[in-house]
Amino acid sequence: MFPTLFYDLIIALVAASIPLFFVELARRRPRVADKKRYGIVSVLLTAVWLIVVYGSFVEPKILTVKTYPIALGATGTRLRIAVISDLHLGAYRHADWTAKIVKRINALRPDAVVLAGDFVATEAGTAGFAPLRDLETRFGAYAVLGNWDYRIGAIEVRKAIESASVEVLTNESVPLNVDGKTVRLVGLDDLTFGMPDWPAALASVQPGDVVIAAAHNPDAVQRAEHENVDLVVSGHTHCGQVRLPFIGPVPKLPTDLGRRYDCGVFGFGPVKLFITPGVGETGARARLFNPPEISLLDLTL
Repeated sequence: MFPTLFYDLIIALVAASIPLFFVELARRRPRVADKKRYGIVSVLLTAVWLIVVYGSFVEPKILTVKTYPIALGATGTRLRIAVISDLHLGAYRHADWTAKIVKRINALRPDAVVLAGDFVATEAGTAGFAPLRDLETRFGAYAVLGNWDYRIGAIEVRKAIESASVEVLTNESVPLNVDGKTVRLVGLDDLTFGMPDWPAALASVQPGDVVIAAAHNPDAVQRAEHENVDLVVSGHTHCGQVRLPFIGPVPKLPTDLGRRYDCGVFGFGPVKLFITPGVGETGARARLFNPPEISLLDLTL
């Protein structure tokens, strides 16, 4: 809770201090010789104020949907999977946000839903899971745990998710029969605090299966490329959370893969890697040029 309050205090100070500068500027009525200097400073401070307010209170509330066509085969069979990650419920996000996400997902009519970890930011965040039981899909909703879920309490988080009719996959898989073709949806335990077990997770895979592995941390792709996996679906990076045009993510990404694999679809050897931007925040309540996103994977098998 302390980091949340700290960042909120910084945002409040910036949002309040800049208008106070303009009040003081109007009171002083600078001389003609100073007006150009004050004009430049005023423009810069106005830009800072707009960015802080927009990034803190506007963009984080803009829930977007983006479709990603991904070819995993040439049979023409289609599978549509809605992916969300990093809700971080309990700090800035609560049940009303989850309900909004569920409503948007249902409107997309996906075949399945994958929730790629980091559900909570505080213990109270589990109260925000209830709307997940309203997800409407052909094959169901599946989840993997992330590092924040372990920090808060993996057992409690798992129980709360599954009580909302979402199946948590921990080093295991489920078959999806898509028009006669078997897709194995594999769930890996968290790389940071869990115990990922690839042999156990892939034990039920048969030759000819399409293998989709869900893992919170995209670093899992480094092992997946040696395990005949077709696609890794992950989150964790928030795509930087704060991004700048032509620069990309501002903060350092929390992966071994680094900035090259920040957001979207990538080829990694024989494997496709997908990283979703997430729908919540950690640290500052801020997103910039990177709104919360429901990612719809339109897969050709």
